[in-house]
Amino acid sequence: MLILKILLTTVHVVVSVVLIVAILLQASKGGGMASTFGGQASSSVFGPRGAASALGKLTQYLAGTFLVLSLTLSLMAGGGRQTTSVTQQVLEQTPASQLPNVEDLNMSTPSAPATTPETPAGDGN
Repeated sequence: MLILKILLTTVHVVVSVVLIVAILLQASKGGGMASTFGGQASSSVFGPRGAASALGKLTQYLAGTFLVLSLTLSLMAGGGRQTTSVTQQVLEQTPASQLPNVEDLNMSTPSAPATTPETPAGDGN
């Protein structure tokens, strides 16, 4: 299982880096980085819209692969454990004789303070 986690993590990192590069190479309204690395040459190889659609499809497949790998690694990290709350764990470990009685717990809301703030005596001006 450890070898599978290492393999999937390695593939996940590679897919992440390639996805970043694919996103940065896509042409925006201003040409993007694709024009920096010879965007005109790619249009002659793939046609006028061929490079953009091929890069778009590559980005879609990489994003899908990234999503599936992320979910798979997340599930593998959990190990299929059933989690219980801290309160439930304490209740299971503590014998019932040591738990406090409900009647002994002070569950009432705190009352307002008995004293009111003092107002300075004056002539009212």
